[in-house]
Amino acid sequence: MATVNEGHRRIAYCECGAQLAGGTAQELFDAVEQHLAHHHPQLLGALGPDVVFQMAENVGGGKTPTGARGQST
Repeated sequence: MATVNEGHRRIAYCECGAQLAGGTAQELFDAVEQHLAHHHPQLLGALGPDVVFQMAENVGGGKTPTGARGQST
């Protein structure tokens, strides 16, 4: 489990409570796809990269969330 740090710029929140992060749009999308494949296989492929990026929010400033995951275990 990776902690969101200043290198991660966007986080998406899953309805199950998982926090998924990526430094680029592609990294964020990959993290979401990995999470969906493991925890919500029925949703795999249902969200495109544009939708995932629109659902995400910026992580900025000096404070970043802790305990956020780049991928779920």
